[in-house]
Amino acid sequence: MTLVCEAMNRAPATVEADATAARALGVVETTGAAHLLVMDHDDLIGILCACDLRAAGPEEQVSERMSVPVITIRPDATLEDAAITLCDCGVGCLPVVVGGLVLGTLGEEELAAAGVQGRLPHRRCHPRAHGLEPVGPHLAHHH
Repeated sequence: MTLVCEAMNRAPATVEADATAARALGVVETTGAAHLLVMDHDDLIGILCACDLRAAGPEEQVSERMSVPVITIRPDATLEDAAITLCDCGVGCLPVVVGGLVLGTLGEEELAAAGVQGRLPHRRCHPRAHGLEPVGPHLAHHH
């Protein structure tokens, strides 16, 4: 069984909560990232899908568009658990976190590279983009 830590992206794209949507879009364009981790110093405080930026005004702050709470996964979880979490929660990216430290991210691209793609049912980009309620804090840390 492959673990999250073996397949995760170890260099996730980040942006500050007070950054403008224009700056965040620049990070997306520069890095090619589909998701940005929103950080306050070393603390993960939100996540932003590139689709969140399409409707944002250029001067709008990232904090107004980010999704919270952030659904995370531990590095010692299996890729199958990660795939289930992505599907069940309707998100496209899981920050990999242990003890408050962000180690990377795991999304559909990493799962596909590890051969898990065929097991993922089609999902929506993420809940906020489609008018669904965000997932509650009881799912903030998936084991």
